[in-house]
Amino acid sequence: MEHRRILAAAIAVVMLASAFTACRPKDEPAVEEPDHTPQPGVPAQTPDPEEQEGITMIQEIGSMIPLTALDEDQAKIVNDSGMSGTGGRIHLHSNRAADMIKDLKKTFVFDIGHTEKLGQLWVWNYNASDRTSNGLKDVLISLSEDGESWSEPTAYTLRCADGENNSKATNLEDGSVVDFCGANGRYLKIEALSNYGGDWFGLSEIRLFRYKQPITEGAYISASPLERFINGKWSALPEHYEFVNGSGLDDFRSSEAKHDNLPEHMFSQKATAIDFIVDLKGEYPLSKLVLWNYNDPEHLDWGLQKFRLKISDDCSSWKTIGTYTLPQGDGSAALAPSLSVAFAEEVRGHYIQIEIMSNYGGSRVGLSEISAFLGSGWFCDEVPDYSALFSCYSGWTGADGIYTVNLDGKDYDFDRDPSQKKTFFIFSDTIVSTVDPITKLRSGVYMPNNTNAVLTGGEPDCTKILFNYPKQGEAGAIITPSSPIPATKAGKLIYYWLGDTFVSGGFLYVFALRIDSVNTVFGFEQIGVDLARYRIVNGEVDPGSLEIIEDLRSRLCDVSDPKSEFYFGGAVFQSTQAAGALDPDGYVYIYGYNDVENAGRKLIVSRVLPENIENFSEYEYLDADGNWVGEVPAKFRHLADDVAPEISISQIQDGPYLGKFLLINTHITNTPVIKASVSDLPYGVFDNKTTVFVHDTCLVIPGSGNNTYNAKAHPALSGRDEIIISYNVNGNDCFKYADIYRPRFLRLATVKSGG
Repeated sequence: MEHRRILAAAIAVVMLASAFTACRPKDEPAVEEPDHTPQPGVPAQTPDPEEQEGITMIQEIGSMIPLTALDEDQAKIVNDSGMSGTGGRIHLHSNRAADMIKDLKKTFVFDIGHTEKLGQLWVWNYNASDRTSNGLKDVLISLSEDGESWSEPTAYTLRCADGENNSKATNLEDGSVVDFCGANGRYLKIEALSNYGGDWFGLSEIRLFRYKQPITEGAYISASPLERFINGKWSALPEHYEFVNGSGLDDFRSSEAKHDNLPEHMFSQKATAIDFIVDLKGEYPLSKLVLWNYNDPEHLDWGLQKFRLKISDDCSSWKTIGTYTLPQGDGSAALAPSLSVAFAEEVRGHYIQIEIMSNYGGSRVGLSEISAFLGSGWFCDEVPDYSALFSCYSGWTGADGIYTVNLDGKDYDFDRDPSQKKTFFIFSDTIVSTVDPITKLRSGVYMPNNTNAVLTGGEPDCTKILFNYPKQGEAGAIITPSSPIPATKAGKLIYYWLGDTFVSGGFLYVFALRIDSVNTVFGFEQIGVDLARYRIVNGEVDPGSLEIIEDLRSRLCDVSDPKSEFYFGGAVFQSTQAAGALDPDGYVYIYGYNDVENAGRKLIVSRVLPENIENFSEYEYLDADGNWVGEVPAKFRHLADDVAPEISISQIQDGPYLGKFLLINTHITNTPVIKASVSDLPYGVFDNKTTVFVHDTCLVIPGSGNNTYNAKAHPALSGRDEIIISYNVNGNDCFKYADIYRPRFLRLATVKSGG
């Protein structure tokens, strides 16, 4: 027994070492045009995007993996001290020596907490303004599953920091990034061989990210067990990862891989357990599912026998695919797949459930591995870099109501010089505060009712976004009514939350939603819509040119009939040549919702020619009979059901739906369900809604009463073959925890064909 375990452990270390070291071979000769595409079992150095001028590169990045320093004296390297935000590779580090570590010790070891397929490692070298020579230079990096047996160390040279405050990750000397490309490990070791001439060995921060598969037909999907933050603890235990992390497989990317017989590389639970659940970390089309049964020679009777396979978008409602019998493991050191389930018809989901019906008679039931592989069609997954862009530890530290527009007025212009692109963001209620980077607790909180930001360059970059917000004690928002208007609640004033924004005729327009403070449960009530206007001068918004165009005749909003209120400004689509629309008809379409008693919120539309945007009497409305009328109709035509106040309508730029129109909205208002629908016309009916993503953000962050709302697409942030989507996160503890009140981002796109 012991001899077998030692032999199996030795095999596992060899497998781990070959996967890691093959990623970046030592003494590899330089070539003019290196191939940086990760190959099976071959993690490669990932080029620094800043070094790839003129090249558009899609580098998949997984979520950040929290690390713990085994030496408590080295905790600052992984606890976010000195960082500008949470969880991102794009964040910046200070040059304060107190925020980093310098040590006479040359070894730094970190624990992930479980064995995981690893992706990129980002490094911020020692950055004290006058002591960058203490930064690590030549290092050896290795991985281990048990903290005792380590992969063969791989040599790297780290780039020296520049000592400037708010510095980007330094990474490797040649501008590349360490990429483990799916090699397994629980422990990460960095051994210093030299520094840049100082007396100490120092680091500012490292961040490690999960492996993320290329989104290509047939590719293995990197997955996890269910991870939930419940009562201050994570639901997933270290052993729960063992049937989805690829440990024990000789090539986790292959559906024909062989699995070893080491129990540490398998997972078992009591025979009375209900199921195994896999989180795919995105909504994906599936081509096949491959299972390797429990393969410990001494407990083959623990193997799963009969099971029911189910798929779900939300881990709540399940669709049964079929019932299957899994052959018993053979106990060999190279177990072939026990069962491969190919999907002839389209199967798409976020979660996979293996409902246990029977095992082979043992007291426990287990599996060695479950692997899912990508099919064809659309997918939706997370965009960590944009989510990270709005995680900030100082000043603007969160908001909702996010809308975007490019200041040249074109959402889509793929010939534009990216460096010249300026994207304007608007936000509604905003939290300004200071955040403790270690505890993520806020202090010095105040809340302007709306703010904005400008991003230069078209990529998520913390050094190229400028947030604009009033200082504490100044005006309560960037956009305010022309003169103070008393609210219903004594001592309060009417204020604006913001609807959609667009650029036309040299002006930037924002629909400004009049909000009254009232004595109700929620404390607020929307009572009208106005239009804010800025001049654009030399490609920039002139903040001093703000004017408010008031809707005095209730053409944009009317709440006088509680059985059928309407509100416009929740979305805008410009069908104009100036805005870059395909086959434009010359109108600006303004969308809103009709709040119908006992029927929910219905999508409605109005339109106006660009030259009449400020003249509300020129707006036309689509009535219940499908006619455009000049006066507010008694009944609107309803284009979609169960929409939220904030939505998006955009024109599809690629693929089989080229030129058609895409509606993105949160289903109803406060749910985790995001739906999409396509129409032939910007004023057509958006029926047959499809769920494109159900997020679990509320279950993986602290705080009570967490909720999500107002999903929408952002053409201004999107590429030709993708659409970027945001949604808002709120909760009872938003003024306490900084991770609650900020937008998250998704990408809706098409899986690339194989080969």
